[in-house]
Amino acid sequence: MYISYPSRFETYGAVKIYELSKVYSLFAIKAEWKPGLYNIPNFNELEKTAEKTVIVVPSRNEDPMVLEGVLKAIPVYSPIILVSASTQAPLNMYSVETDIAKTLYKVTGRPTIIVHQRDPVIAEELGPHIPGILDEDGLVRYGKGEGLLISVLLADGLNAENIGFIDADNYIPGAVLEYTLIYYTILNMSESDYRMVRLSWGYKAWSSTDLYFRRMGRASTIVNNVLNKILSLRRRAETDIVKTSNSGEHAMSVKLAKEISFAGGYAVETQELVSLLEACYIGVEDGMCPALPGNIEIYQVETRNPHIHSEKGESHVIEMIIESLSTIYHSKLVDSKGKALVIDTLMDLAYEGEPPPPLKYSIPSLNGKDFLDKVLGESKTSVAYGV
Repeated sequence: MYISYPSRFETYGAVKIYELSKVYSLFAIKAEWKPGLYNIPNFNELEKTAEKTVIVVPSRNEDPMVLEGVLKAIPVYSPIILVSASTQAPLNMYSVETDIAKTLYKVTGRPTIIVHQRDPVIAEELGPHIPGILDEDGLVRYGKGEGLLISVLLADGLNAENIGFIDADNYIPGAVLEYTLIYYTILNMSESDYRMVRLSWGYKAWSSTDLYFRRMGRASTIVNNVLNKILSLRRRAETDIVKTSNSGEHAMSVKLAKEISFAGGYAVETQELVSLLEACYIGVEDGMCPALPGNIEIYQVETRNPHIHSEKGESHVIEMIIESLSTIYHSKLVDSKGKALVIDTLMDLAYEGEPPPPLKYSIPSLNGKDFLDKVLGESKTSVAYGV
């Protein structure tokens, strides 16, 4: 794969946000060096990077055929963690997901972990260490952010170096393969222990009677705009550097993931950026940044494949926007002008008043291997193959 070197970046304290890079060739192993482009030089290097990178697929009642396509598209060199919040009654969708993953393991032999985030063993382990993560039933809350947090601890237990996230509702397996190759390439290129790559879809498409390709989703457009304006207000210089505020497809070093404050629900992707900027931009002088004296590197890459996924309706999009803007509104990044900007943006969506503060969780100082062993050893629902 050839990916363009970003020609510039902006620094916010110890956070370096690179401008959007583009994919110039989807496959370029052993290809010649090209000025301005980066690729992994040989297949062995690609394989080594993939083996050190766990790919996480969060799922909640997705179409089994679509989920199967996503799992099959992930290179066999990377272990998979499937984190499910799917129903177990009356129809046991989680059992279907487990059977899909088990069947693929029998064919490929790839290490695979399947956990349900409502697993009582997981709740027992996390509840005492993470305030607010359990609901009134005493189980981990339904929410994407909660699922990603669980996966970070499991990846740490596998001694993984990197962790990548890919949503389970992607209709195009070839796009999933592209995402993983971008992850490997950028994670291999970065010289920082605290590295992240976030994907911007080249096109987002949906089908009604005709297929229409849109450059950017509505949630991303709105939240990118607000976050860029907030950064512009703080620096007193206009910027549009952030293109991936709501990037569900992203990857990072496990070392960085363990330092991030995660948000519950759909706010998780925006909160990742907010968390890093709070610690390593606003709090850099107070020694809050774990990367010091180095930098956190955040790369952004535009994909070639269009992103086609299931449409969940207008209310889902509005919910995503409100939760994402909430993490910005209640952060240390905003002053009174910033808060007014968020309120005005929400009013345009017919939402009045302040957004509720998001649930935020820090990764607890648990031993990842002990957590993994406990879940797999005592759970009646979570399973692993080849681990």
